[in-house]
Amino acid sequence: MNQIAEGVSKVLYFRKLGETTAATLVLQTEHSKSYKRDREAVVTKAGRVFRAAQLEDEISISALQSTSDDAYKMIDNSIVDGYALECWEVDLSKKKPDSTNQFQAEYRQGWMTEWESTSPAEDDPTVEGTYVTFGKRQEGFATVPEADLNKNGILGYVFHDMIASDVPDDGLADLAAQPSSPVA
Repeated sequence: MNQIAEGVSKVLYFRKLGETTAATLVLQTEHSKSYKRDREAVVTKAGRVFRAAQLEDEISISALQSTSDDAYKMIDNSIVDGYALECWEVDLSKKKPDSTNQFQAEYRQGWMTEWESTSPAEDDPTVEGTYVTFGKRQEGFATVPEADLNKNGILGYVFHDMIASDVPDDGLADLAAQPSSPVA
């Protein structure tokens, strides 16, 4: 049976090309991918033929600004200093069989071409950007850092099975164990 995909399960990770550690914007709210390939008509004596242009692959990103976010600083610096970034879109709902922290992912290399942060007086500060892919995306499995998957990590909680030996102690289960403050 087909089900609606959950956008919250797809998380972007970034890394400066050549570095060793990837990071995610901690308060991602949305991202979208768009592909475009123009077709140019060439008139010949035998009629029109069409030539394909290069693929344009972009990711648009939206996030709330955090008080401490290494990925935000890296992305901000990448557009100012002009260096390339690697990007992974990791689908946390598609775990690799027999793996503890590998998930289906798309991998790209490219550049941030737009990066705009806002600091309104009444609403939450946000950031929006556009990442442009060099060449063609690649598909495979990405290893999500163990620290991001644990109960105190960026992703909040991990997948749990329905078996009795896999009772969650993270996410809402962790919140339920905390004493609530009385309402004044």
